[in-house]
Amino acid sequence: MFEDSLPGRKSAPTADFSLAIINVVFLLLFFFILTGSVVQRSEMEVRAPFTRNLPLERLPRPLIVVSEKSELFLDGLLITSENLLRQIGDSKKENTRKFDRLNILADGKLSAKIFLKTVDRLRKTGLPIRIVTVRSIEKNQE
Repeated sequence: MFEDSLPGRKSAPTADFSLAIINVVFLLLFFFILTGSVVQRSEMEVRAPFTRNLPLERLPRPLIVVSEKSELFLDGLLITSENLLRQIGDSKKENTRKFDRLNILADGKLSAKIFLKTVDRLRKTGLPIRIVTVRSIEKNQE
């Protein structure tokens, strides 16, 4: 009797997976919070490189050294920033070795702005530029 008065279902019920997806997302979030490590600010700091007692004869040539006071040295000789390009050109003509790139070494305390300005000026030579770094040896490793 009741069966005749109730309307029949038109389609089968569909499963709702949104609650399961939310549970999985929260479980993953909880997992990564528990297993992740907290990074201290000091762990992300970088110390600037520095150079001590550098044997210039063992470095590649031509070598341009930029000191902390923005002094420029081309293969150990002091040059002025105004004459930088001219002296590189003169050195290129005098040098019988292959002069295929410029090597630049900057003091660790030199400001990045001055260093980038110097590199930009060196680009006018048309030669590739290689930044030279020196690995320091700690006293406890000797």
